[in-house]
Amino acid sequence: MKSVLKGMLLLLLLALCGAAVFVFFVKLESHPPVIEVKGLPKLAGRKLTFTVRAEDRHSGLRELSVYLVQGRKKILLKELGWPVSFLRGSRVHSREISFSVSPVEKGLSEGPAVLVVSAADASWRNRLRGNLSVKRVPFTLDLTPPRVTVLSRTVYLAPGGSALVLYRVGEKPARTGVLLNDRFFRGYPLKQGAYAALVALPVTEKVVRKFVVLAEDGAGNRLELPVSYYLKRRRFPRVRMRLSDRFLNFKMPEFISRYPEAQKNDLLGTFIWVNETLRRRNNKTIAEITSRPSEAPFRISGALRALPHAAKRADFGEFRTYYYRGRKVSRAWHLGLDLASVARSPVPAAAPGRVVFADYLGIYGNTVILDHGLGLYTLYAHLAGIEVQVGEEVSAGQTIGHTDTTGLAGGDHLHFSVLVQGVFVTPIEWLDPRWVRTRILDPLKDYR
Repeated sequence: MKSVLKGMLLLLLLALCGAAVFVFFVKLESHPPVIEVKGLPKLAGRKLTFTVRAEDRHSGLRELSVYLVQGRKKILLKELGWPVSFLRGSRVHSREISFSVSPVEKGLSEGPAVLVVSAADASWRNRLRGNLSVKRVPFTLDLTPPRVTVLSRTVYLAPGGSALVLYRVGEKPARTGVLLNDRFFRGYPLKQGAYAALVALPVTEKVVRKFVVLAEDGAGNRLELPVSYYLKRRRFPRVRMRLSDRFLNFKMPEFISRYPEAQKNDLLGTFIWVNETLRRRNNKTIAEITSRPSEAPFRISGALRALPHAAKRADFGEFRTYYYRGRKVSRAWHLGLDLASVARSPVPAAAPGRVVFADYLGIYGNTVILDHGLGLYTLYAHLAGIEVQVGEEVSAGQTIGHTDTTGLAGGDHLHFSVLVQGVFVTPIEWLDPRWVRTRILDPLKDYR
């Protein structure tokens, strides 16, 4: 009997010790929750987007609250609480909350403010309120957008045409440029706080839905100011192109050898794939290359100069419909000038620039693309060979290759294209000394 009693007393003692350990080391643990705030900038604008995370791996979370504080204003954004049991504490050990807040709607104004996050755990310490963590994250509210002045007067636009927009920004912006319909054209800094943006309207766009200067500061404040413009209508020629078996037999093997997917049931099927699918792929590559920020300085001092002593064989903006044996089979826009001289004529750089592409490019054959600064690029296609390298600086008139028939060319010639920030534009404007002087160089002269 005594041994049984001793055993019961021992079990009771062990139970009391276990309870004491539980109370002192679990329910009375002293580790406060860990709080983490991500995404809240030091300089904030009209929209605050951030994430709050609280974690307690010991007794669990009891409460979580998030406030915005500015002066005497204390604005509650979120307050959460969870049930706590004697044995288990809280079952919630971590919680992450994302916020998207408009400070103006919450009644805050410009100036310093603080994000205050507090979290309590399920411990019994501190009068049964748990261990408390408080995290304060100071930031500054900037609710004023940049000041913008449009310097250009009326800007003349036309489908397939280029234009220059000059404007001034009162502070260094985080992002600035011109929105023309759905396209953003980067603005490049000049002197006196001025910016220049070359813009372009694609041949397929006949209306202007939106034309504004945009400036955005580091806090995300954004201002859009309309640009005065005049839109000129422009019609492009429609051309019927007859495909011959001789042409198909002459050109299609080049594409089949380079692109296995070009192999179709017949050469006509190959041509349709090349003229439509490969053309789209090539033009996408060109747009990506010529949409990058210009690295070359804008050193153009006059009109561009294309292939000398050449005859024009095809216009920019031709909408071509291809017929085979009297049947319409394909269509495409021609987005350059075709210039022909004697076979294997040397091809000069149209202006000083930097080589950003020098390789074979599908329908364009051996191709060179030059960056002339301010988002202006020229493209030289169907070359016999390439005599420059990517990254090389070239001078106006320097030979970059020779004319040939590589790519989708039926005869020896140069395909010459001009692009403005990824958009093909008519080269005729840039080859015209008067247009370049009055529309580009004269407006720029006070800010270069």
